[in-house]
Amino acid sequence: MLNNYLQANITTSITKEYLNYSIIKDDRTIGNIRVERSLKDDITEYLFESRAKVKILYSIEIYDKMGVTFKQNILQQAKLYRTMNGKLKVNNTATWNGNFYTLSDKDGANGSLKQSIFSSTASLYFNEPGNIKSVFSEKFQKMIPIQKINSQKYRINLPNGNTTTYTYSGGICTLVEANTDFANLKFVLDTTSNKTH
Repeated sequence: MLNNYLQANITTSITKEYLNYSIIKDDRTIGNIRVERSLKDDITEYLFESRAKVKILYSIEIYDKMGVTFKQNILQQAKLYRTMNGKLKVNNTATWNGNFYTLSDKDGANGSLKQSIFSSTASLYFNEPGNIKSVFSEKFQKMIPIQKINSQKYRINLPNGNTTTYTYSGGICTLVEANTDFANLKFVLDTTSNKTH
């Protein structure tokens, strides 16, 4: 069994791509984001990791980790884990069981979603939405409409009143403008350090 697995692992090629972003507030870099996409057969996986330190009245350190898996372009699982100053704030999971998604958060089961999901906020970094009308929010655990502003710019109005705008060049997201509860942030693509393996 183990030999079969090792053999399969050697013959199947995995393509990995990385995007790195600087998180900017008031023209100062306060953190960074790394988004990785790995492709293996019909499975696409996104890993998103960010760290930011914001000083308002006091210092807030935010850590995000997101893992999202698609199989044959259908979302299989989406996980979002967030801490603020080391305290757990978000621990969301959405899992496809073949008929619907079971949702859970840091307090336990959180209902279900009865539709196939083809796009999520994690996949927006590598994929320009084009004609997609809505994306799954790993944070809010629901589908959110996405509006096309112009040929390269799209906006999401979040349930909490915040907005996020994505700008694309060549199908890759080069700029995210996030208007959040505590600050207006820009995620700017670092064009020198992104690579494909």
